[in-house]
Amino acid sequence: MSEQISETPLLKVERLRKSFGTHDVLKGIDVAVNRGDVTCIVGPSGSGKSTLLRCLNYLEKPTGGAIFLNGEPVGVRWKGKRLYEMTFNELARQRQRMGMVFQGFHLFPHKTVLENVIEAPVLVKRLDRNIAVSEAMVLLERVGMKERAHYYPAQLSGGQQQRAAIARSLAMKPDVMLFDEPTSALDPELVGEVLAVMRQLADDGMTMVVVTHEMGFARDVADHLIFMDGGVIVEQGVPVEVLTRPQHERTKSFLARVLADA
Repeated sequence: MSEQISETPLLKVERLRKSFGTHDVLKGIDVAVNRGDVTCIVGPSGSGKSTLLRCLNYLEKPTGGAIFLNGEPVGVRWKGKRLYEMTFNELARQRQRMGMVFQGFHLFPHKTVLENVIEAPVLVKRLDRNIAVSEAMVLLERVGMKERAHYYPAQLSGGQQQRAAIARSLAMKPDVMLFDEPTSALDPELVGEVLAVMRQLADDGMTMVVVTHEMGFARDVADHLIFMDGGVIVEQGVPVEVLTRPQHERTKSFLARVLADA
């Protein structure tokens, strides 16, 4: 019987460290995300979850370690035998491959939903405007926002704005989507509509890394669950195993508190 060749991770993090002054926020993180997988990251406030996510696309410059997207270093490049930081334009091109959805929606208030979605494809990728509009309408239908394509952000609910923000990120056709607590700024009754879109993306095979406090979503949708605390990965594995049979006391106490509040 031939030996099975393991899949090369689409996104790989090795010994990642991040410090702000003397405060060590990330203390040597190792993560591997395969293409098509959903990885959820949970943990208490201040554990380093969002910093990790922001380091993945170099919104935060790591202090040490390495990040690879499909085998290519993120934020740096080799020139001969030396490693250099990417230029602004090089980094901008690389970031196109990683869509980012924040807690806030960051939509341009003076542009309609459709205009928000086509902005980057037209200006950054130089896509023909008619093609960009056609593709944007398909995406807006996918996230349930086609009927509000010509609305301005101020005319939308928080859930609608977040769904528009997801469509805007998808418009760049990224290899991986990064979500930083995408439902934390929403009223409880609006959370479900955003999670439904994210579930559909997962069903469609989108590679996703999601920082979240939505344990039901993590249990039902994630392929891999990571629990962070104090800048390290305390425990990780199959979501149902981590959530129902945690091995570490810190994980047990966190889940007991979170699930009791749910």
